[in-house]
Amino acid sequence: MLKPRVPFLPPLLLLLGPLGRLSPSVLGGPALAEDVVELDFSTEQPVHLVSPAFLSFTIDANLATDPRFLTFLGSPKLRTLARGLSPAYLRFGGTKTDFLIFDPKKEPTFEERSYWQSQVNQDICKSGSIPSQVEKRLWLEWPFQEQLLLREQYQKKFKNSTYTRSSVDMLYTFANCSGLDLIFGLNALLRTADMQWNSSNAQLLLDYCSSRRYNISWELGNEPNSFKKKAEIYIDGFQLGDDFIELHQLLRKSTFKNSKLYGPDVGQPRGKTVKMLRSFLQVGGGVIDSVTWHHYYLNGRIATKEDFLNPDVLDTFILSVQKIFQVVEETRPLKKIWLGETSSAYGGGAPLLSNTFAAGFIMGIEVVMRQVLFGAGNYHLVDANFEPLPDYWLSLLFKKLVGTSVLMASVKGPDKSKLRVYLHCTNINHPKYKGGDLTLYALNLHNVTKRLHLPYHLVDKQVDKYLVKPSGPGGLFSQSVQLNGQTLKMVDDQTLPALTEKPLRPGSSLGLPAFSYGFFVIRNAKVAACI
Repeated sequence: MLKPRVPFLPPLLLLLGPLGRLSPSVLGGPALAEDVVELDFSTEQPVHLVSPAFLSFTIDANLATDPRFLTFLGSPKLRTLARGLSPAYLRFGGTKTDFLIFDPKKEPTFEERSYWQSQVNQDICKSGSIPSQVEKRLWLEWPFQEQLLLREQYQKKFKNSTYTRSSVDMLYTFANCSGLDLIFGLNALLRTADMQWNSSNAQLLLDYCSSRRYNISWELGNEPNSFKKKAEIYIDGFQLGDDFIELHQLLRKSTFKNSKLYGPDVGQPRGKTVKMLRSFLQVGGGVIDSVTWHHYYLNGRIATKEDFLNPDVLDTFILSVQKIFQVVEETRPLKKIWLGETSSAYGGGAPLLSNTFAAGFIMGIEVVMRQVLFGAGNYHLVDANFEPLPDYWLSLLFKKLVGTSVLMASVKGPDKSKLRVYLHCTNINHPKYKGGDLTLYALNLHNVTKRLHLPYHLVDKQVDKYLVKPSGPGGLFSQSVQLNGQTLKMVDDQTLPALTEKPLRPGSSLGLPAFSYGFFVIRNAKVAACI
């Protein structure tokens, strides 16, 4: 395999700047009095319930620009990584959604044929690797394909591409074998002369997926508020609502009559986008199962290291989500709201930032569908060799330790913005923990260690610590992480490492070094809301 592509490196002084250095408290020195933080919990009842698939992820549709590269989804290693994040939704979407055309008569590529031929008479979910000659060819060509995709994205000049039945099979098999629920984005830019949605291509795809008895949920279009910029086509929210009603009718007439439909996947809720969302919900809101929208914190081209650690940047999410909730409440009250696509930075992510340890500070609890598992750009969860990046390990820890009941936690005292704390019931499926246990997770944006003190009624409980820090000399630019001092890496292509806790003595404060994340499981808490 090729080594990961290395982008242009900034001056060495930037890499060794103050955020990349360790303060005395990080090195284990005594905490100052002002570094002690008291926590306040409210555990009488959950303030919110989330789906077990709360933290989900995407595969960008641009991977199908050249269907040969969908063969990567046959990798046992990539499937192992995806399976680790199950249960989850896998959204196949993104800008390229509206430039992909299904051609049921098109023959599979050589790479796709080679893969399927190698799986004959095998359990498709337990089969071996991609044929070596196919894999070698794809890895040699992938850097050029990635550059092509990024150039298309930056220039905002998109061309239509076709994908095959085999492409759909590859995508569905990947999701199914990884324990994921596939959400497939349909092309919304195919239009009739009077600008109504031309559903004929979608019908071909539905017919094929029905013949294969695939279990799929659906979307229509990606960020329709940007259609004018991307394709010189303007669609208002009323028309989009009609289009969704037509798609819903198609689904009702097929084997997908009970399938879920999500939309409209609008971008940031500003100006005309809010107007589009409102009018869409008025017309078509009744046929969708959840309202979807996208949020990115930063512009990947200009984002800096300081941006990734700025609490004001994190707080931009609050205003956006308040606006979304307001519009939904006024038009379709009680309709579920999903964050259909999110990451630290749009435009492919920020080089040397979105795929490093620093990116995790942006994630927090707000992530629903993380962009993207694998593909072009800098915001993926695994690198070009399918090696997990820091955001993957954070996602994996979240999946294993965090349950669906959200409780209230807060920091007492001043300067709360740089210390983020969240409290859930512990995941009841974790073999070491039981009902009534709590999981606290926290992000420290301060440049000194913070020592968290639990509320008085929990101070005598045993706590298991899962402390995540950068691994190696790269500091916040590291592309690997340590869990409780041990660097995380796969045991082999089909085995994830054990996520080993560090038990703390009852009564201990919870040390959270500068620029780190911590998950703390409070055992035997006996919280009634979690039983």
